[in-house]
Amino acid sequence: MSDEYGVVKDTSLPLSQIRDRNASSIISSVLNIQKQAVTRENWLKSLECLYLVENNEEPSGKRRRVADGSVTTRGSKLLGRRYLNPVSNAAAERDYIAVSYTWDPSKEEKEAGDGCAGKYLVEPRRAGETALPSDVRDVVWRRVLNYANHVDCENIWIDRECIDQRNEAAQEEAIQSMHLVYSLSHCPIALLTCTIETEEELDLLANLIDGEIDSEDEEAVLTLLNKITSNYWWTRAWPFQEDYRASIRMNLLIPHRRDLEGRKLGAIDDRGQPLLGEVEGEIVIKSADFRTRATEFCLAYRKRSKDKEICDKILRTAPKYNVLLEEESDTPGFGSISRSMSPSILSDIVSRDIGKESDRLAIMANCCGYGTRLDTNFLNNDKSSLSLSILALYLLNGEIIENDPNKPGQGTLDDNIHEYLSKQSLSSFRPPVDERLTFIKNCRFIDPKLTLDGTETTGHLWKLGQVIRRRPMKLEKYVTLPPLERFATDLEYRTYGKSYSEMAVGLMSWLRSPVSPYRNKKPSRRWEWHILMTDYIEEALLEGKTLRLGCLVHPKHGAKDVPYTAIFVGDGNDDWEDETAEAYAFTSLRPVKHKSMVGIERHVSLEVEVKWPKEDAPEISSSALPKLYTKRWLNGLCLDELNIFEEPPTQPVLFPWPRTLTEKTSKATTD
Repeated sequence: MSDEYGVVKDTSLPLSQIRDRNASSIISSVLNIQKQAVTRENWLKSLECLYLVENNEEPSGKRRRVADGSVTTRGSKLLGRRYLNPVSNAAAERDYIAVSYTWDPSKEEKEAGDGCAGKYLVEPRRAGETALPSDVRDVVWRRVLNYANHVDCENIWIDRECIDQRNEAAQEEAIQSMHLVYSLSHCPIALLTCTIETEEELDLLANLIDGEIDSEDEEAVLTLLNKITSNYWWTRAWPFQEDYRASIRMNLLIPHRRDLEGRKLGAIDDRGQPLLGEVEGEIVIKSADFRTRATEFCLAYRKRSKDKEICDKILRTAPKYNVLLEEESDTPGFGSISRSMSPSILSDIVSRDIGKESDRLAIMANCCGYGTRLDTNFLNNDKSSLSLSILALYLLNGEIIENDPNKPGQGTLDDNIHEYLSKQSLSSFRPPVDERLTFIKNCRFIDPKLTLDGTETTGHLWKLGQVIRRRPMKLEKYVTLPPLERFATDLEYRTYGKSYSEMAVGLMSWLRSPVSPYRNKKPSRRWEWHILMTDYIEEALLEGKTLRLGCLVHPKHGAKDVPYTAIFVGDGNDDWEDETAEAYAFTSLRPVKHKSMVGIERHVSLEVEVKWPKEDAPEISSSALPKLYTKRWLNGLCLDELNIFEEPPTQPVLFPWPRTLTEKTSKATTD
C-alpha cells in the first residue's frame, strides 16, 4: 500500500485483489468505513458571490475599497463581495451565475496567450485589507462578465474566489454543498474553450441542435462533436458534477470567430428562436440539448459507421442518461429503463481527472442525492480503499442490489467496483411515469443499517394471496363508474370468488371521500406516490394485467385472519402461474421532508422471498429478523398507508448480502 496521503485509487482493480490486500471480506471492510458516515441535511449556510463594482461605488456592506481608496488600480477592475441565501425560496436569492470552468488553462487558451490573471481585483473578506488580483484567468472574467451583462445578472459565483481556499472547514462545506450551488442557480454556465472557426462548423452545430442533419454531413458532424467533446472541460470530474446538478438550466458557452456573429444570429428554429444564442462572441446552447442530440446521433451513426470508437468516446464524454440507458435496456416495451443510473454516474466520475481522489466521494454523493456522506479526512488519513468507500456510500444511502443467489448474471469479485455495481444493481424497476430515472432515483431503502449479515431496514411485509386475472376493461360510453371503482364493486360482490369487503370499502373511501387527497386538485407531496399507484392500477385494469391482493404481515401476530388491504400489479397477464406458491412483497415509503434541499422521497415495493427466523433466535440480533431476497420490483397500492385503517406498525427486516461480499480471503497478503 502506498505511503502517500489519501485514499487508495483502486477503482480499476478487481474486488478480489482489494479483498486480499485487506485480508478480510469485502463487507467487513465496508463496515469499518461505515463508522465514518456523516449525515447532514444542509451544508449550505450562505453563498458568497462577486459583482463588478461600478465607478465610484462602494463595495457591499462594511467592506473597504482598495488601499488608495479608488475603485480601480492601474487599469484593473474591482469585484465586490456580497452574500445570498439560495436555500430560501426567494427568487432573488438564486439570481446568480454559477460558473463551471477549469482552474488550469486549456490547450486553446495557452495557444492564444490567455493563461494570465491579474487584471481583476477582488475585495478582501476582512475590512482594512488591500484588494488582491484574482487568481482566475482574465479571459474567464471577460467571458463571464460579458454573459452577465447580456442576461442582466450581476451576481457571480466562481469557486476559486467564492470559497476561502485557506480555510479547510470552508472548503469541506463547499465540497459537500456544491450540488446546491449549481442546482439552485438561475444562470449556471460552463466555459468551453474550443473555438468554432468556420461557417461550416457553425451551420453543422445549428443543424445538430435543430435535429436536422443531412446524411452527407454526418461524418463532418461526428468530427465536430469529437472536437467539442475533446475540450479540457469535459475531462474533469468537478465540471461533470456541475453540469449534472445544474440540469436543464446549464448553458454551454463556446467561443466563435468574430466574423461569424451575423451568421450565428441568423440561425433560428421554426419558431424564430435563436438556435445558438445571442451573446456576442459566444455560442450559447443548453448542455442537456447538446448531450441529447449528441447521444442520439452517435447511437444511430455507430450502427452504420466504421467510426465506432469515436462514437463510443463521445457517448462516454457527453452522455444523456435517459437516452443512453433506454438504448441499453434489456426490457423493451416496459418503459425500457429498468436500472438505476447511479452506476453510470459512478463510471463517469471515476473516468475523469481530479486533483484529490477522495473528492470523488463527495461528487458521487452530490450527483446521486445522497444524504449520508463519509468523513473524507479520516478516509484519507487511513488510506482507505476508494472502491470500498464507494461501495459503502452506495449501500449506506439505500441503493438496492440483487441478493437472490439463484439469479444469474450477477457481479463477481473479478469485477472492479463499477462493473460489480452495474451487474449487481436491481435490474427490474418498473417506472410508471415518463420521468423514469427520477422515479428510480427515489427507489431506496429507508435508514439502512449495514451489518455483517446484510442491510437492515424497516417497512411493511405483505403476504400475497388472491390472484385476479380478467379481460382488459373498456371505457364504455354509458358506464359512469371509472375502472377502479368498478373493480372495487367487483371485489364487494364476489366477482372473484369471495367478497373482499374491507378492500372494497377502503378503496372506495380513498377514491370518493370528500377529504381524500386523491380528490384534491393540489394534494401535498406526501400523497404523490399513492396517487401515482392508484392511476397505475387503473391503467393495469384497462390493459388486462394480472393483479394480486395482499394482506399485511404483523410483526408479532403474522397474517392469519388479516383482510386484504393491498393491490399489486404484475408485468403482464401471465404472472404468478403457480398461484399456490407462497409469495410476499415488501414496501416502505418516506415522503421528502418539507422544503428539504437535500433529501429525496424514498419508496420501495419489491416482491421478495422470505426466510423466517428460528423461534429461538436472540431478539437483539440480525438472526431474529425475516431475511428477504429480492425477486423483482412490484408496483402496488397499500391502503394501510392511507390512514383509512389504523396506521400499521413497520417492522425491521434484513436483506442478506450477496455471497461474494462475505467471502473471506484464502490467505492474508501484503503489498
